[in-house]
Amino acid sequence: MLLKEMASPVLSVLCLTLAGSAAAVEFTVNGDVRTGFFSLHREDRNGQKDTTDEFRVRLRPGVSAKFNEQWLAQVRFAGRYSTDERNDPHFKIFKSIPAADGLRLGDSTLDEIYVEHRPNNSWQVRVGRFQSKAELDGVAKKSLDRNDSANTDITWTDGVQVKNDAANGWSTTAIAQYNDSEGATQVRRTPLDFREGGSRLSYFVGFENTQKAGPFVQRAVDITWLPDALHSSGVGAGTVNDYWGMVGRLAAQWPMRGGMKFMLAGEVGYAPNTPKRSVLQTGASGDADGLAAQITFNFIDIIPRHSAGLVLGRVGDGWLLSPDFDSNANTVEMRYKWALDKKQTLEARARKHEDIKQRVGSAFKREDVDYYLRYTYKF
Repeated sequence: MLLKEMASPVLSVLCLTLAGSAAAVEFTVNGDVRTGFFSLHREDRNGQKDTTDEFRVRLRPGVSAKFNEQWLAQVRFAGRYSTDERNDPHFKIFKSIPAADGLRLGDSTLDEIYVEHRPNNSWQVRVGRFQSKAELDGVAKKSLDRNDSANTDITWTDGVQVKNDAANGWSTTAIAQYNDSEGATQVRRTPLDFREGGSRLSYFVGFENTQKAGPFVQRAVDITWLPDALHSSGVGAGTVNDYWGMVGRLAAQWPMRGGMKFMLAGEVGYAPNTPKRSVLQTGASGDADGLAAQITFNFIDIIPRHSAGLVLGRVGDGWLLSPDFDSNANTVEMRYKWALDKKQTLEARARKHEDIKQRVGSAFKREDVDYYLRYTYKF
């Protein structure tokens, strides 16, 4: 049903475009392959320790069709696989993500099915299924609220996106996003739920400027609004409320000796309406903490094409939007990046997550330490 709803207006636009254009359609193959070794060491809330070592690969080959300077369409296959996965590979046009962070290992789908219209150099309109991001600049690009398909994950946005690039350097992005009753297509943490009819559409608007102004290389602010999605007292219990998330980003960069650059960047998010701590099992009473933040220290081109970064993050139990940071967790991450060329990147990460508040009924706080060495090739 969802595919039909998306495909009908997209195909109609395509047919009209093709009928009105005598020029040949230009097809282009694009996409990326990401693979690497991933290791997770967990000390769980019940005191048990577990280690997972695996090789993963994510494939995302796509085809774009350019009809003229104003119209194009894109379709892309996306699948993620692992040596630790014992299930058979599974393909489906998903209405929602089947796991909390996106597709499960072994799953594949079409993560892009859209038509794009560019009436001029300032405006862009996309309709269908596409990727959307609102990241903090740096060596390890992360987000508190919107970052489709981070790392080896696969998520997407179903809806309409309108972008405008103004002459003064400010870019405006507005998204109206469809949410199926089975769930969203992005990371939306419990007790966010989309069974209510009023939650079918959610909204995002962001303003960003990446033109250099003094030391500043990124200034951004955005708002996410999820109507009728917050079940503050638990899913199916009590009043259902809207959930808001407001985020600000700022990055500044300074030159250093030998061509190296230092970037200091930060992001802060706040949600005024949060669920009860008793629902999240982070306390017996009171509302959850809706504050989230990250600060990054980036050393870019330590030697040409080699960069390193440190990320410090703290996300309250009531911040329910981030695909890159767990709720109710402190995060420390070290990242190394080697840009071999424009198409190839090699990255290494060491990261530690730890619960801020101990879960009710748990003997310990959960602590995760994970590592990866990954390679990405874009084509």
